[in-house]
Amino acid sequence: MKPIVLIHGYSAESRESTAASIASIYGTLPKDLKTTFGGRSVVEIDLARYLSLEDGVRVDDISRAFERALEEEYPHLLKKGFHALVHSTGALVARNWLRRFSPRPAPLDHLIHLAGANFGSGWAHIGRGQMAKWARKIFQGGAERGMQVLEALELGSDWTLDLHLHFLRPGSRMMEDLKVIEHVIVGSQADVDWFAFPIRYAKEDGSDGVVRVSAASLNYQYLKLAPTVDALELGWKQARAQWGKHLERRGSRQGYYEIKEASRPGLEGRSEVPVAVPYACAHAGEKMGIVTGDGPRQQVVKLIQEALASGARPAESLAGSVKAFRDESAQTYQKVLTAQAPSWWNKWIREPRAQYDRHAQMIFRVRDQDGRPVPDFDIFFDSVQGRRDPSRAMKDLIEDKHVNSSSPHIITFYLRTDAFSAEAGAWIPRVPDVRGCFLEVSAVEPQTREILYLPLRFEFTSEELESWVQGDRTTLIDVELLRLPSPEVFKLVS
Repeated sequence: MKPIVLIHGYSAESRESTAASIASIYGTLPKDLKTTFGGRSVVEIDLARYLSLEDGVRVDDISRAFERALEEEYPHLLKKGFHALVHSTGALVARNWLRRFSPRPAPLDHLIHLAGANFGSGWAHIGRGQMAKWARKIFQGGAERGMQVLEALELGSDWTLDLHLHFLRPGSRMMEDLKVIEHVIVGSQADVDWFAFPIRYAKEDGSDGVVRVSAASLNYQYLKLAPTVDALELGWKQARAQWGKHLERRGSRQGYYEIKEASRPGLEGRSEVPVAVPYACAHAGEKMGIVTGDGPRQQVVKLIQEALASGARPAESLAGSVKAFRDESAQTYQKVLTAQAPSWWNKWIREPRAQYDRHAQMIFRVRDQDGRPVPDFDIFFDSVQGRRDPSRAMKDLIEDKHVNSSSPHIITFYLRTDAFSAEAGAWIPRVPDVRGCFLEVSAVEPQTREILYLPLRFEFTSEELESWVQGDRTTLIDVELLRLPSPEVFKLVS
């Protein structure tokens, strides 16, 4: 069996090489892997101890340093191949290494994500604040927080979105071109010890207390909405008329925008990535942590075994892994059905099964036809008129929304797609109740009246909405708004 490289997450670093410092990062996981796969199967590249708390260090720097460590210290891994087990931010480090430095096909055979922060974490925004700086200074003896790493980890990071979209392009596809097989293991139960924090992300349903299941999943979906040919031919007066219709919520089904690109598992032969949710598994901690916790260890190691058992030819074996991971998640949800909150939990939570409610992320990135950010925008989800009234509106699904602090043209919505019903004793899908909606995006240029953005109005039918808003998945929607200058901006005079 090929060696396994372990790559830790943000702030799980130590400048010492003592057994205690190493155990604080990985717990007994290396020992358990050696017991499971054989004493010489796990290769620790200094247990992938990299710096993440230096404010001047970027993820690109960490990935480049990983490449140098492979070349200078472990060239046999590049030559003979290896597997990688990554936690949290380690997912961005590994995927970015594959994007920037790996040959095709890659020497990395299996990339297994343990709560990989692929689409960020709400904590990253908190970590960039002044309170976090004070906490680091007082409790951890340091003043730096790894600001540039946190920027990549913030919900709706422009850099991170481009990282993942890279692997949808022909020639850069993860399995077909790099020959890398990925699996995702992530918990959906925050540790109740964290509930005292006055921060929603510490106790968010559908999350392990740090990373949402939908943010960890690599079954992300992509849509690009851009102007039609007719829109590009609009004059200033016609565009102004369309703006008036937008304000009155009138207009055609599609308006002047259409889908230019679309990708999701199942479309154009794109394979589904196996995703499993272990029982009572949190992001960190000695009891429930996915890496260091004793509680979920047996189930996590079982899933790692299943992942590594998938062969080098994904088409022949990946479907089996997808089913095995689904079956394991089904067993988790069956256990959750019998879970009752201890009486002392009532201070924090009354329905523990709601922690396993499935959620989706919708990320909107708004730019103009020149690819430049449009920060002053509004998004509306309007019910479809003239149909049987929906029993639920899109706004009823939204639990959280976050505008990226570095890229204000990007907003992330967090939606509860399935909710536990004690009466039914099951999780009930909520998206079908919406029965479709209109997406409307408008924008202004606050510094002048001589620039107009043609508003977007696009209808998602009930079937389309259910296919693009799915539990445990992130959907990225790139919106290209048409920016038009008025006749006063440029004139020719005879």
